[in-house]
Amino acid sequence: MPKILYLTAVLLLGACSSPSSPASSEGEVATLASTAPTVTASAKSDTRPQLRLDTSDEEANQFWAAYDDCLVANGVKANPVDQPGPAGPGRRLDQSGEPKSAYVACAGKLPRQPPELDEDVNPNYAAQWNNHVKCLRAHGLKVHVTKPGEWTYDSADTGIPANQNQIEHDCLLEAFGHGS
Repeated sequence: MPKILYLTAVLLLGACSSPSSPASSEGEVATLASTAPTVTASAKSDTRPQLRLDTSDEEANQFWAAYDDCLVANGVKANPVDQPGPAGPGRRLDQSGEPKSAYVACAGKLPRQPPELDEDVNPNYAAQWNNHVKCLRAHGLKVHVTKPGEWTYDSADTGIPANQNQIEHDCLLEAFGHGS
């Protein structure tokens, strides 16, 4: 908390505290006790982990695991660990969005995407996304932009290279990592 905000809070709390002598004394006015201000969701979001373009898979997985652990601890149902899925076997969380209170409680642990990949923050996002897709094509992926932030394969019978994840990572760094 910034010092000025802290000092203001201390002064306000002191001004609203109860008198040290009993309120029943003649000539004194009773005051209402005030509680400390609560932290709003926007203030909590400032502590969210920030992913970077160069965040390692291991580091990103640690952030996401902490978020998932929080959700499960707050009531989100988890499927068995060995259940197969698109990313291989692992814990799969219920995708219903319930209970909402779990998502509110864990909002401070939800990793933020790199600012370069945030359309609202990066004024060059659309052009850089087009450069990203051009890079993918230059490395053999037969894809095209559907809208900024999304691409799809040119056809259903397009072959997928074994190193597609590495190509995508390298192209993100090339397109968004310079001059953002």
